[in-house]
Amino acid sequence: PSLPYDRDGHLAAAGRVDAEVLAEWLADPWFAGPPPRSTGRERFGRAAVEALHARVPGPDGVRTALALTVESVGAFIMEHLPAAAEVVVAGGGTAHPVLMTDLAARLAGGGMTLRRFDELFFPAAAKEAVAFALLGWLTLHGQPGTVPRVTGARGPRIAGCVTPA
Repeated sequence: PSLPYDRDGHLAAAGRVDAEVLAEWLADPWFAGPPPRSTGRERFGRAAVEALHARVPGPDGVRTALALTVESVGAFIMEHLPAAAEVVVAGGGTAHPVLMTDLAARLAGGGMTLRRFDELFFPAAAKEAVAFALLGWLTLHGQPGTVPRVTGARGPRIAGCVTPA
């Protein structure tokens, strides 16, 4: 059956990484760019998925795509983030058991453990609401809501304004 995602990681668990294809994808110049950086469907969308599927179909393609995520995220953490005992993750990928197992193993090589946001704080589904509440509080108190080295802003900025009704 056609599924919109790898439910419970069954496809990835049944596949094997195609090391040659993975190496080609990791050689994409985007991965070597400095932070902050962002990408999405314009670079890794339907055309990229179809090209991967044509070369590495089925579970092996899913496992190779998963390995791209694990290797690129792991390399970014090791290169750009300060040494830490824990890396805290949230988002849809945390529900994928193979992704979490592989990423935990990748980070363990750097002496780090992987923890889910939900385990340490509050439900991750509320994270965005809490972040906007914090940004609102900062704005109301005249405090900057940006971190230039993370956001790329030229300096600390108050995020937004308050307009009386």
